[in-house]
Amino acid sequence: MAYQFRTNPFAHQRAEFEEHGRDHARGLWWEQGTGKTKPVIDEAAELYEAGEIDGLMVVAPNGVHRNWASDELPVHMPERVLKKTRCHIWYSTDTKRHQESFLETLNHPGLAVLVMSYNAVWTNRGRDAWKAFLKKRRCVYVLDECQRIKNPSAKWSKRIIGSNVGAPYLRELSGTPIANNPFDAYNILKFLDPDVWKKYGITTFAAFKQYFGVWETWQTRDGRNYPKCIAYRNLNLLQREMARLGSRVTKDEVLDLPPKLYSKRYHEPTAEQRRIYRELQNECVAELESGDLTAMLAIVRLLRFQQLVCGYLPESDDNPVLRDLPGGNPRITLLSEICEDLSHKAIIWARFQRDIDLICQALGDSCVFVDGRVAGEARGAALDAFQKGDKQFLVANPAAIATGVTLHAARTVIYYSNSFSLELRLQSEDRAHRIGQLHPVQYIDIVCPGTVDEKIVDALRKKVDIASQITGDSLKDWI
Repeated sequence: MAYQFRTNPFAHQRAEFEEHGRDHARGLWWEQGTGKTKPVIDEAAELYEAGEIDGLMVVAPNGVHRNWASDELPVHMPERVLKKTRCHIWYSTDTKRHQESFLETLNHPGLAVLVMSYNAVWTNRGRDAWKAFLKKRRCVYVLDECQRIKNPSAKWSKRIIGSNVGAPYLRELSGTPIANNPFDAYNILKFLDPDVWKKYGITTFAAFKQYFGVWETWQTRDGRNYPKCIAYRNLNLLQREMARLGSRVTKDEVLDLPPKLYSKRYHEPTAEQRRIYRELQNECVAELESGDLTAMLAIVRLLRFQQLVCGYLPESDDNPVLRDLPGGNPRITLLSEICEDLSHKAIIWARFQRDIDLICQALGDSCVFVDGRVAGEARGAALDAFQKGDKQFLVANPAAIATGVTLHAARTVIYYSNSFSLELRLQSEDRAHRIGQLHPVQYIDIVCPGTVDEKIVDALRKKVDIASQITGDSLKDWI
């Protein structure tokens, strides 16, 4: 019986599935927003039904790995396979329940799925779970955003490339496999074919750089010599190996994509964020029970939860001075990773001034910003620097950019934090998606799971005006 898709594939997805679905090793180096996850899920489902595999192992950056479990598998995996599937998201926690869930997945009689981050692979517990899963299950083994292993000296690169743990099917996904220079291809292709470079007499990364680069000895101001690559060579061989092991798809080539493409990227809260979140929940419940929580106060409380997942809080209700929370800011880290993988222009929408400051600090000279602090000529200059100039990122508050502003230089729109206004959300989406835009636009919402983020994003995508829905009595449902 021919494989029956749960969601209809686009033409390029169907072609990949039909022509390469049973290849041992395959790289889908498709531009962001062209749908490279779906073919892999369909391939895994088809191989499972054929009795070829009983496992799907996904290693991805933080936030992306959870997306497989929460957004991709439930949408694209056929129901007949999904009901036989058990998925475990690997966390750094060492709780008894987490370990039990992993073992239940490892020994699941149907299709077992393990998703984990690159960082987790480097930890001892993560390494042991990763190796045990690949050893016990016959897997489609996926490296999502595989450019994470491009650096041979990176800790997870050494572990992944250096492992002898095999899998019958290997897949790599990336929109930017070779973002900086051809040397990035060394590990990326070596994962798919360990012997790929041996045919050229190349056995080390140093030899690879010599083969594909032209080097000269340069000298620093203090007289020290160092090698500098002045040109690349043998690139036709590199292109041939890339074409043999994978395919490249860009949005320009895909004519049947929808005009708007939505996705989410997840990050886990820090331990301190979890602790404070529980405290705020308890305080809100007490206010609800006392009858003191008005609709206006409920909106203020919801704002506090938003600020919390963004990494900071006011000192108190009476003191608006913001303090950053200890333990780092995983939201900024995730945004930086997303931006690092983009080769085109993007808009980053953020609700709070503090968010905009943190984002600009992280992105540096590659961005300009527009909010209530930027007006007149400075505002116009910032928009022109993005729309017509060399600035890759525009960081802005949706309320600060009125209707009618065209920002179709952007092909990706990221929502770092959302307001409660449906009108602002729709208007901000249309800044990039308007006449003059020649590409489908990718919309990414950054989400902290298990928090107000999820409900806010879901409500806005369902075109619900959140501000009109929040009352004192309903706050418990939002938090």
